[in-house]
Amino acid sequence: MKSVTMEDVARAAGVSRALVSLAYRNAPGVNAKTRERIFQAGRDLNYQPNRIAASLASKSQNSIGVFLSDLHNDLFADIFDGLREGFGESAKQLILAIGSIDGQRDTAALDTLVQSRVDLVVAAGLLLPDAALSGYAAVTPMVSTARIAPGTDNVYANNLTGAALATNHLIELGHRRIAFLANPQSDGYRERGTGYRTAMQTSGLEPWIIASSYARTQAAVDIGEALRSSQRPTAVFAHNDQSALGVLDAAAHYGIHVPSELSVVGYDNSSSSLVPGMALSTVDIHARELGLRSAQAALARLEDPSAPLQSISIEPSLLVRGTSARSEDARNT
Repeated sequence: MKSVTMEDVARAAGVSRALVSLAYRNAPGVNAKTRERIFQAGRDLNYQPNRIAASLASKSQNSIGVFLSDLHNDLFADIFDGLREGFGESAKQLILAIGSIDGQRDTAALDTLVQSRVDLVVAAGLLLPDAALSGYAAVTPMVSTARIAPGTDNVYANNLTGAALATNHLIELGHRRIAFLANPQSDGYRERGTGYRTAMQTSGLEPWIIASSYARTQAAVDIGEALRSSQRPTAVFAHNDQSALGVLDAAAHYGIHVPSELSVVGYDNSSSSLVPGMALSTVDIHARELGLRSAQAALARLEDPSAPLQSISIEPSLLVRGTSARSEDARNT
């Protein structure tokens, strides 16, 4: 089926193509009666205006690209809810691009947004190296959400504090063999591991770091060897909630009861942390607020492109639920 063009609408409404363009861009120069006649012709023909092209033609700051790392992690849905709240009635066109859990699609997703000529990008969870990110930020203004990145406005949770909260909670419960199920170490994502190591060493304990991925199923595999050992950990701090749920899966598989035999603490306070029957203890990074503050930073950047870069830190909080308890050794003393 042939797509309906602006020229088709102009012929049906009996006006010039230029007048149709002005009407759909809500630009001055079209009286109310003519504007309605044009819109009615468009509705009759099922015309779908090209919003990106309209934004380019008007040279107005109407389009914002939104990058989300992984739609399978509901943390990013929570961030997006905050973004929508923050943009509110600002009449911005949001153009969405999705990366991948391993970061392999990040470049293609960002390229799509840049090639769409968005006025600014809000990026949540980018895994690209700092050098690559700086290149994009030099071309298009960027707000980096949940990660500190060079050359961008940054809105992030204090992950050093968050990791210390989780680790010290387990230490205070009497745990001494506390494993950290670590995310892949890359630019922008080392603070949780650093916070864990610092808390362990400050308490005179040996850090136990187990490398993992961002996926729940892989986390269950990666923690398996430690849970099968004779000196298995009595507690696991996982770098995010998805990985923590993988630890719970592995514990169930090996017949290890949570929390009496194994305490588990996640990170993010994503919606999935409220697993039925056993709510996950986790660190709340206030994802919706991250999104809200990111939207506000984006609007401020568009309002004043030459303003100094912002760095907005949000303090996380610990949510103690049903997967962490006093260690068996502490209960027996």
